[in-house]
Amino acid sequence: MANQNQIKSAKKRIPLFGLWMILIVFFVHDTLYSQQVVAPTTADQLEWITDEIEEGIYWKKYRGSKLNDARLSINLIEIDLNRAQIGLKLANNQSELMKISDFAEQYQTIAAINGSFFSMETGGSVVFLKVDNELIARGAAGRNVYTENGGIGWNNDFKPMIMERPENGWEDINISNLLSAGPLLIFENTLRDFRDDAFHQNRHPRTAVGITDDNHLLLVTVDGRSFQSYGMTIPELAQFFIELGANYALNLDGGGSSAMWIHEGDGVVNYPSDNLEFDHNGERAVSNALLILRREQ
Repeated sequence: MANQNQIKSAKKRIPLFGLWMILIVFFVHDTLYSQQVVAPTTADQLEWITDEIEEGIYWKKYRGSKLNDARLSINLIEIDLNRAQIGLKLANNQSELMKISDFAEQYQTIAAINGSFFSMETGGSVVFLKVDNELIARGAAGRNVYTENGGIGWNNDFKPMIMERPENGWEDINISNLLSAGPLLIFENTLRDFRDDAFHQNRHPRTAVGITDDNHLLLVTVDGRSFQSYGMTIPELAQFFIELGANYALNLDGGGSSAMWIHEGDGVVNYPSDNLEFDHNGERAVSNALLILRREQ
């Protein structure tokens, strides 16, 4: 009799046990599903610290690990070209290397970033460079095409344009100021294809420029080669600009050359990696820089 009662009791418990199992399965499924559908943070959703350093010119800073599942230190200068009265200058020195802080201090500079590729042995630009209608450099033979498949330039109206390299070369373009670089990240709202090599697919410090559909110029440095900031791959950098609303974007020289100077920031504001320290003192001497000036110059 005792065995029959135990059997009956067990039969009563089985449905209850089954119900609990069903509830647990649904709970686990819903929890996992909720985790899967959480959208990753995008560049425009980051907690930027923003200062307006001049009318229509914003300096934005981000330090954190909510983008690309990586620790990142990013500085962004966003210029509303509809409001800001700025000039642009390609500062350069073909005979000796200079820090961008030295270039910036020669002029009444609001902000500056390092420019394009150069020879660390002999100095001078190794990509096409034209300043105030004067051809400074045609580029070096044997260069990787992707390091100058794009360019940034402007005429006397200081309206910046990001361009694709013509099939016959840059000299076909009639423009007063032009700095070639690459790879081209975004052109006419379209992400470009990128090579599968260390330059593109490894994370490095990066410097880049972009232009949005609502006429904002973006100047960006991403710090890297540090435990505090890992850097970005070229595809990550391109996606970053897409998320900021850029329909054109161009990679400039990066690595130890990446540097941003802001007058209101008392000098170099990013963490250049050339001294292997996460401080503001690792600025590398370069051949050229992109300066943001006050219009009266």
